[in-house]
Amino acid sequence: MNSEIEQLIHSVSKDKIKLWLLNLSSFHTRHTKSKYINEVAEWLKMEFKNMGYDNNDVFFHNYIENIDGKNYELKNVICKKNGINNQCIIICAHYDSRIKNLADFESRSPGANENASGVSAILEIARLINKQNLEYTVQFVLFSGEEQGLLGSKNYVKFVKENNINIYRLINLDMVAYPKLNPGIIIIIESDNNTNPQHNIVKENDIASIEFGKVMADMSYYTDLKINLDSIWNSDYEPFEAEGIVVIGAYDGSADENQNPHYHDISDEPSLIDWNYLSSVTKMALATILKVAQIHT
Repeated sequence: MNSEIEQLIHSVSKDKIKLWLLNLSSFHTRHTKSKYINEVAEWLKMEFKNMGYDNNDVFFHNYIENIDGKNYELKNVICKKNGINNQCIIICAHYDSRIKNLADFESRSPGANENASGVSAILEIARLINKQNLEYTVQFVLFSGEEQGLLGSKNYVKFVKENNINIYRLINLDMVAYPKLNPGIIIIIESDNNTNPQHNIVKENDIASIEFGKVMADMSYYTDLKINLDSIWNSDYEPFEAEGIVVIGAYDGSADENQNPHYHDISDEPSLIDWNYLSSVTKMALATILKVAQIHT
């Protein structure tokens, strides 16, 4: 137990997490092709600035992507918390949403668990560590275009390479508030040990990822969560893994269309969210960052 980490863990606000998630889910849709997607990006950027991050810390990573024969000007939202050195820990989530018909960008798509949950957890973590003195720089990165094939993360990892940003570790949060398909209060920690080569491009980062996953598992000490260890699969950590970056993820296990009728559905509303569970995942992710980034007093 670390007293400094424990103090910040106790400051996690379920009410603030809930408010962010409700606001995100209130957009008619966050489909990447919709007229709302860049409004969501502007709202997210303002939320970071309202926490006290300045214009140099919060910015858009803009990219153009051709989707279904049409070019879209899209935005990843970046918030940077400078550390003592320039080695960087990324914690990321995608902010876009969809319903089962991926081509339908006009219907209501609240995306409460998929993935306003991950975004809300990250906003709360950003709020709490803003004034902390950390050894490592932390980037909070929110992607668009995940549902169209990890477009935001694929474009951002190119930016990372071109600008020689030194990424030490990456944590991805994708669906972390609906544990109905898992018995009890189990969170899945995903490490880079997938036996399918499609989801494990670089083998040299596997051992470090497995060890990093164990660090996150240890940080469940500060919560009521039980841990299930599994492999990364088909989310925004994969473009970074393919560049040799050490990645892990947290996931509630609910991305199953056969068992979860709310997955990619109009019914993915805030009323389904397990707020205590989401708060616990937020605490675990926060503790992981504080453990690795090292608080300096």
